[in-house]
Amino acid sequence: MMPLSLREETALLVGDYLERRVGLAPAGRAPGRAGETLRRVADELERRERHFFRCAAASALPETGGQVEAAALVWRVAAQMEEEAGGGGGGGLNWGRVVALVVFAGNVAVALAERGQGPAQGQATREGLSEALAAYLAEEKRAWMVEHGGWDGFYHFFNKHGSNATDHNSTISNAIMAAAGFGLAGLAFLLAVR
Repeated sequence: MMPLSLREETALLVGDYLERRVGLAPAGRAPGRAGETLRRVADELERRERHFFRCAAASALPETGGQVEAAALVWRVAAQMEEEAGGGGGGGLNWGRVVALVVFAGNVAVALAERGQGPAQGQATREGLSEALAAYLAEEKRAWMVEHGGWDGFYHFFNKHGSNATDHNSTISNAIMAAAGFGLAGLAFLLAVR
């Protein structure tokens, strides 16, 4: 099997997470160790900041929002988080902000599902969200992703600490919140001025 391109891998990992968030992911393992790590750290951030993400997704998405609007919203939030965190060329991007974007996209997918999107429309929206994040991360921020080891670097970033499960979970949680902090503030700002 040929290795996936960065864009393909990003779309696969984000797509897996989104399907899981709306309750449609098949039982079993995520696609690879980066997928398992993304599930774990995104679940932790979602658990800790559930109210914030749900309110943000619900209030930011237009009432008639569908695939195009959802993908544009995620792209706009990604750009705003980058700008608020210090900007161009990937200088403000970090793994915590990547996780925050994925969790936000997951909450947008859930908000749309709760609005009663049909299965076909919901699938198209999740694919659109996956593609929007894949385009942003693998194309717009490709240099940053490559410099930081791609999804293998993501895996190593969140799995580099000791083997004690309690310490490990605490370390992950602290790393996510420290890394995502500016991103969450940028997201809140974006939603406030909408």
